Amino acid sequence: MDSRLLLIGIGWALLALVVLYCLVGLGFRLMETRLLYHPDPTPMSACPLPEGVEIARVGAERGLLTATGSDTLVVFYHGNGSRACNWRFLGPNHVAPLGADTLVMEYPGYAGDDRAPSKDALLAAARAARDWGRARYGRVIAFGNSIGTAPAAHHAAEGGADRLILFAPFDSMLSLLRGKGFVYPRALLRDDYDLTEDLARGAPSTVIVHGADDTLIPPRHSAALTAALDGQGVPVTRILRPGIEHNGLFDDAFFDPFLAEHLDP
Repeated sequence: MDSRLLLIGIGWALLALVVLYCLVGLGFRLMETRLLYHPDPTPMSACPLPEGVEIARVGAERGLLTATGSDTLVVFYHGNGSRACNWRFLGPNHVAPLGADTLVMEYPGYAGDDRAPSKDALLAAARAARDWGRARYGRVIAFGNSIGTAPAAHHAAEGGADRLILFAPFDSMLSLLRGKGFVYPRALLRDDYDLTEDLARGAPSTVIVHGADDTLIPPRHSAALTAALDGQGVPVTRILRPGIEHNGLFDDAFFDPFLAEHLDP
């Protein structure tokens, strides 16, 4: 009798765990967009633009353009909690002095846009920027930071860019979440970014920069992405910066000399 009661108790406990597992997974799916994207609703029109920077229509999307008359364009994709306005000085202060134009892309659902941000929307914006840039420039460099490395990689794949720069990239969203304790199947992810898969379709010369002390996107992810690109025969350079965390990669002492070296053909 005692053993029967024990088996019944174990059965109920297992059932409770299964129900809890399903409820947490459902909660994650319902909250995934809010967990992943943190858009600032301030309209792009309210951004105090420096001289030489203008709001540009990029297909159905928007960006901040710093035009110098160059034949080289740097297209920048920002992180999930940022907005294009935060990067309005990237062109005039850092890229233009090196003789290139800059397009800082804004994401659907950000800066007063009434759409919901999503993987499909961000990658569609990357394709719009790819087509816009290829129609106007002889040389295009795709540059992404954090979650922006996913649209940057999508932009660069299959000949979309001549060079790819990735700051604090992940190899795939599933791999990133698994490292944080995600125990659910891939099918649960709505925003299933996969840079390795995207770049397997063809990648340009790539430069990766990662902080050695990054805990948000640990450097093992860029190591895995580097290995995948190297295995495809893609020229890839990985720079691991000691003592730097997730948000410390753009300090002027490193960033300006880095651009001067890696924006050259």
